[in-house]
Amino acid sequence: MCGRYTLAAAEEDLIEAFDLPGLTFDYFARYNIAPGQQAPVVAEDSRGRRMGLMEWGFLPSWKEEASGAFINARSETVASKASFREAFARRRCLVPADGFYEWTKRGGRRVPFWVHPPAGRVISFAGVWESWTAAGVAPKHTFAILTTDANREVSAIHDRMPVIVAPQHRKRWLDRATPSRALADVLAPAPDGTLALREVGNRVNRPDDDDEGLLDPA
Repeated sequence: MCGRYTLAAAEEDLIEAFDLPGLTFDYFARYNIAPGQQAPVVAEDSRGRRMGLMEWGFLPSWKEEASGAFINARSETVASKASFREAFARRRCLVPADGFYEWTKRGGRRVPFWVHPPAGRVISFAGVWESWTAAGVAPKHTFAILTTDANREVSAIHDRMPVIVAPQHRKRWLDRATPSRALADVLAPAPDGTLALREVGNRVNRPDDDDEGLLDPA
């Protein structure tokens, strides 16, 4: 599962990493992105590739009410599960990040860790997105993050992790012409040795706390 993540990279680094023409929204560093919040997402359509804000919590278009949103989708079933099947085939996206939080149990309490690339580079989670509309309600553009089995580092604290799309696979992932069956290699766990773990304090448990101090070692 992925329930919190960070994105504090410089704006110019995002533009370069995802080959974007520029950003059309006010961007600022985030250290505790939580479900239900707006976050940057990269997608492609007939107008090309761009980054915009979407709400974290996927709402299938057929839902009658804006409730019961999915923050994650399992990579093993995303192509067949009714909630995600069409979005996986036609509306894949990349979720920019520079780390994510995961919790493990120790002595009867939950201990948070920040999981991140040691070199501090921008990474991208595999995602799917959807536009949800209902009478009398403003349209919602929502997304979910795909998860897979944990790699060696993450397995020390949890059995699942976000799917991290390597830079060389980003174009193929976003291209709607890529058939779902050709993406199995993209959905694999990140290679061992690509992530580091840092135990952090419990302030991350509060979604309203969003500052660089959340990354300080516990």
